[in-house]
Amino acid sequence: MKNLNILKAITFFSAVIFLQVFSASDVEAQSVCVLNSSEEIVTDDKGYVDCYSSIGTQRYKVQYIGLCSAAPSIANYQNECQSVFNETAGKSIDFIKGNFQNLLDGSISLTEGVYTHAVVRIDSLIKLKSSYKFDKQMRGGANGVGKTCWTTSGEYNDVIDITGFTSLSQLATQCGSSPNAEFTNLEYKVFFTDVATNTLSGNTSPSGPYTMYSASGINKLSSTNGTFDGKYLIGIQEFNTPVRILPTSASINLGFKMDGMFHVKTNWQTKGTDEGANGNATGGSPKLPVECTQHQNPKNACFKYVMPSGFEFSVSVE
Repeated sequence: MKNLNILKAITFFSAVIFLQVFSASDVEAQSVCVLNSSEEIVTDDKGYVDCYSSIGTQRYKVQYIGLCSAAPSIANYQNECQSVFNETAGKSIDFIKGNFQNLLDGSISLTEGVYTHAVVRIDSLIKLKSSYKFDKQMRGGANGVGKTCWTTSGEYNDVIDITGFTSLSQLATQCGSSPNAEFTNLEYKVFFTDVATNTLSGNTSPSGPYTMYSASGINKLSSTNGTFDGKYLIGIQEFNTPVRILPTSASINLGFKMDGMFHVKTNWQTKGTDEGANGNATGGSPKLPVECTQHQNPKNACFKYVMPSGFEFSVSVE
């Protein structure tokens, strides 16, 4: 980690803004992925698994980080909070477990006092790249079959997941013997629960409660009436333990780190009396294409997706 000299430094805090809530249309991952002795992800007898992994790369474009002495709002956070990082175009960073990512080079200045909240703003487009080994053969979106599966340069779309995948090619995945992982685009123009919404509140993290927003402008919430014009994702975090800036502090470490931040899911198409984890899409149609059913030969579940489940923003003083 690189020390960042500042005029008035802050004590340690860790603000966690979890992203799994962006995909509320699907079932939240159930647990950390279990590996067998061959380092393969363990699935059930039909090849189904829904779990968290730490393997992979997530690419974010970070635009703004601020510390606040009182609860801010979307409308006033730039005025009410002290900017720690502020680049209109954003800074693209690849997050990999075990790598501590710094955002700043040089010095910053912060006023002495107590900070109760933090604000993080990123671009609404998140890129993700990873590959995994399963204990059973899976089918990928490009119709490859194998125990090794990976992400491709497609796009995951929450709307398609709600209405159902009518084509295998809509899955941004592939399976086979030789992985060739590419970045998949995941863009969150709005959040989908039972209805479209631009605000997700009532969430908690190890650092305290937080609220997530989808915004069309840096101070404007995105539309939920069908245009879905979100360009930014904004998280407002309240600290369980407020951050105190002391005159005796001299340097700061600032960056992002990751752990268990990939939501991995395989699944099969439900058909007839077969009741599995996949269920049906809106209107009762299958949520996956026919190639993913266990009622054909060969019977393969599909590698449905990998999605970001979170990132941890941390600052510490030395």
